Amino acid sequence: MRDKNWEQQLYEHQHAMIQRLDAHRQKERSTPLSQDEIMAVEHTFQLLIASMLDLARYMLEHHYAIDISTRDKVLDALIEHQDVTYEQGQQIKALVDLRQKILFDYLEENFDVLSDALQLRRYGLVEVLTKEWLARLDSTDH
Repeated sequence: MRDKNWEQQLYEHQHAMIQRLDAHRQKERSTPLSQDEIMAVEHTFQLLIASMLDLARYMLEHHYAIDISTRDKVLDALIEHQDVTYEQGQQIKALVDLRQKILFDYLEENFDVLSDALQLRRYGLVEVLTKEWLARLDSTDH
């Protein structure tokens, strides 16, 4: 059974995270960030991508009645069911790969890679897909 309250809260949370990332992106690149600011941006990015994967999993479960056990299987299921275009799939893969790199290679300096991705505003795809997936769920309710 769908939880429309959760869906709305997730959308609002994603929107807030996107606004935070936009605020960082719009800062002058010459302004050095503190270690706390870097960690906050990385954490926000990680949460945003995780929330996108969780919503995709939720949509797949409620639209197709399939159970995806882990986040790493979500993209394959989205592609299989043609819920993303090839280009969107490539963008999702790049976002997920970057999230994984930040999450598991935390001793490495990955902020430059993240900063470059933020400058391109690749994370904007999350909001587009969220709207599409929620609309798809709404269309099956009628």
